[in-house]
Amino acid sequence: MRWNRKCISNMATNTVTSVLSALEMGEDDDNFKGDDLVGVAIAAYCACCVVREPRSRILNYADTVIPEYNETEFRRMFRLSRETFQKMSSYLKDCPELVVGGTGGREPIAVEKQLYVTLWYLGGSDSIIKIADRFGISESSVVLCRRRIIDAILKNLKHKFISWPKNQSLQETVDKFEQRNGFPGIVGSLDGTHIPIRAPKENAQSYVNRKKFHSLHLQAVCNSEMIFTDCFAGYPGSCHDARVLRNSDLWENGLLLCNGNHTIADGAYPLRRWLLTPFRDNGHLTYQQKNFNYMLSANRVVIERAFGLLKGRFRRLNYLDTQSIKTAVEVIMVSCVLHNICLIHNDEYDDYLEIDPALDCPRQQAMHMHENDNEGVIKRDIIARRMSGN
Repeated sequence: MRWNRKCISNMATNTVTSVLSALEMGEDDDNFKGDDLVGVAIAAYCACCVVREPRSRILNYADTVIPEYNETEFRRMFRLSRETFQKMSSYLKDCPELVVGGTGGREPIAVEKQLYVTLWYLGGSDSIIKIADRFGISESSVVLCRRRIIDAILKNLKHKFISWPKNQSLQETVDKFEQRNGFPGIVGSLDGTHIPIRAPKENAQSYVNRKKFHSLHLQAVCNSEMIFTDCFAGYPGSCHDARVLRNSDLWENGLLLCNGNHTIADGAYPLRRWLLTPFRDNGHLTYQQKNFNYMLSANRVVIERAFGLLKGRFRRLNYLDTQSIKTAVEVIMVSCVLHNICLIHNDEYDDYLEIDPALDCPRQQAMHMHENDNEGVIKRDIIARRMSGN
């Protein structure tokens, strides 16, 4: 075999890619074990340095270019305001996952720069190589920055910013929903959406959804301001919405969490005392039932808008090309946390609000009508009568 520059380059690039995959998953690669990763990475990096074509890197982008952006430019680049970015940085600065020293004689990467890198990754579809070039760091550093920020957010901020309303907050949530059109007792709007992913290596067919693409299911509840109060992600796209609900903590704890009130959802979910769904349209609905369905739908739309905003701001969710399902789920959950932080700090969102393409999927009715419980049926009938004025 004749060795040439192109052949060596391809081999080196493939080796680096394999090592980066192992780093991303936090596991040893099938071909490299333990400390071998370090030696292989160094050798492959050196080979790439010899044969790789010149790349256009932006010098001191985080330190000198970003500070010169005006507010409009900053929002266009990072999908949020500079003020919101500073709030996020303050939440993360003391997280132990981000208190790290430099390696190989290099200065440690500042928390702000790690957050910039992660937001750039979440906000677009640039490859790891392109992100590395923009921020003047290696591909492995991009993966590590993302890993550290994800770990810090999930371990320190998730439960703080995604939480079910309680006590006074619960009543305020109910009141704000009722102010929309008079529908009483709503504590949240529930629905699911599909996050497109690369076909997994194992059980790929189980991740194919009704629209025939591979996806992960994200189930969420939000309040009237589109802030998520409960998120559950990771089930394969082929799973029915009702099945995902049954396997979430919300199914077991919904009655207690709602405290006499209720969440609302579409007909894909079973009717419960704590979960109200529309009357099934059999062509013979009464005025009361039609009015109930209309009022419920007008409130339920907030979760559809929340999903549209989530995917519009964090465009990486339009297709997750990660090496593992675990990483994909973590990226989804981190995006939900950041979504809430933006809304809590009144970050403008009109430029990012999009129609969730997952809404084009045909909706499924609850798997069996007998899943509707009697208490839910009675409660729905009473509310329907009251809202119709009878």
